Amino acid sequence: MATMAETRRDTWAAIDRYAPLSGVLAVIGWVVGISLLDVADSEEEGAALLAVYKGDEGQILFGGIIWLIGTALFVWFLGSLRSRLLAAEGGDGRLTAIAYGGGIATAVCLALMPGAHMAGALSNDEIDESAALALGAVGDAFFLGAEYLLPLLLVASAMIALRYGGLPKWLAWLQILVALVLLSGVIGWAALIFAFPVWVLVTSYLLWRPGTVRMTAP
Repeated sequence: MATMAETRRDTWAAIDRYAPLSGVLAVIGWVVGISLLDVADSEEEGAALLAVYKGDEGQILFGGIIWLIGTALFVWFLGSLRSRLLAAEGGDGRLTAIAYGGGIATAVCLALMPGAHMAGALSNDEIDESAALALGAVGDAFFLGAEYLLPLLLVASAMIALRYGGLPKWLAWLQILVALVLLSGVIGWAALIFAFPVWVLVTSYLLWRPGTVRMTAP
């Protein structure tokens, strides 16, 4: 029979083994959260948005919580990605630090995006139409922040992949392309909404599958 210490080691080994899949759970949380937080159709008129805050208070708060849980899982995913990048880069891990810092900064912006709508739902009896409209626009500012901070994560991790391995080179070139689109300011929103979640899913799978990528000596 396995001892308690062996069982504990097996449990932690399983947690480490499946930790990269937290990225998949993060995307699921984002999709569910944003579907519950869908107030975009009412953002053109303050009266309509205030009515949404009053009528869908519970749904908005629940959607925001699910979104936050998804963002927390994204941070967990970043921990697995950082370990892979640091193992590939070696040394002082300068690029790994930049990538991880960019990921955390992006996560902060993502976490704050639904905050204004949640605040509007919580204080719907204390705000007027103009305040509701202003709150509805706050999330756009954090969306823009995520759009311009995410390239730090994508470009730095791509540089590590191209030089040392750790991630496939084809993925690295795609990351650089997505980063350029994000910085373009024209269709950057589309890259954040569509390309970024797909990248998280693909990278989660590659980190989870053992032996998918070979690493060169730093």
